[in-house]
Amino acid sequence: MKNTDRLFALSGVDAILVMSEKNRFYFTEFASTFGYLALFPNNKSVFITDPRYYEMAQSLSSENVEVKQIENGLSAYGVITELFKENSVKTVGYEDTEIVVTDFNDLKDNLADFELVGVGKNINFVRSFKTAQELEYIKKAQAITDEAFSSILGYIKVGVSERDIAIELEYQMAKRGSSGLAFDTIVASGINSSKPHAHPSNKVIEAGDAVTMDFGARFNGYCSDMTRTVFVGEPNEELRKIYNIVTLAQNMGINNAYAGMTGKELDAFCREIIKANGYGEYFTHSTGHSLGIDIHETPYASMRSSDTLNVGQIITCEPGIYVTGLGGVRIEDMLLFEEDGVIDLTMSDKNIIIL
Repeated sequence: MKNTDRLFALSGVDAILVMSEKNRFYFTEFASTFGYLALFPNNKSVFITDPRYYEMAQSLSSENVEVKQIENGLSAYGVITELFKENSVKTVGYEDTEIVVTDFNDLKDNLADFELVGVGKNINFVRSFKTAQELEYIKKAQAITDEAFSSILGYIKVGVSERDIAIELEYQMAKRGSSGLAFDTIVASGINSSKPHAHPSNKVIEAGDAVTMDFGARFNGYCSDMTRTVFVGEPNEELRKIYNIVTLAQNMGINNAYAGMTGKELDAFCREIIKANGYGEYFTHSTGHSLGIDIHETPYASMRSSDTLNVGQIITCEPGIYVTGLGGVRIEDMLLFEEDGVIDLTMSDKNIIIL
């Protein structure tokens, strides 16, 4: 069970009711499609679930999490209300960043005796600081991803389809221990590579094509994320130039990254290189995002981001250039911010690869 002291210090409530599957998993590392997690100050917590998970949830006792069962046919809110009253709760934090309107109205009706306070942004902020255990999971997920990239290089050739490459990448990650995909795999070749989030199609690779692959593994619930662009045969002069500019832009971002900078500042280091080389209008997305249980988490690095990039947080650095009718290039690494700089968690080669 993760320490919740910082969360309660930020939120100023008597208890927090966690309803989303991902946040229940974050706090307990127990995967379930149903349940409620009641958090209290001083790291006290109670997991409330039905008979489907009650027996398995007993494993949480080793994490000092009390487990309560909802009897068949009864509402969870009866158990939750009784629990809050037993603990003299007056204010209850809820996940306003996750809950839909229908569920909020249900929450409001059933917890009418308590003051509800939105704490979703505080949960997201706390989640952005990775524990040593979380970092191990993310590093393992990235190691799987790096290995899959190495393996796919021998598979990509003229005549192979984008869809075939995506399937092979996913197989190679699964073979190496991935428990699932971090997100839907992107493979875009030739003129399709000008579409940053193109879906893999039946288009076959042709000589001279750029092949952009954006993919990631999931390990123990945590994501990795990387992008590499390779060429099948000699690229034309402009695509080679674009590749070199993107590489330079990413290196500028990584080499100038430091804890305490804003996401806007990191974005500017990459973006200014691309603009200075005449391709500013073709860099059409933000420079990066954090990740963990979700593939996109706070903080972000964009032209508008005032997020501070702190020690213990991760950000991707993924500049790109996309020219319709020609193609595109994106290179993405994950950066861990530490006191004395950043650690690049992505090991795959970024020198131009011509297959």
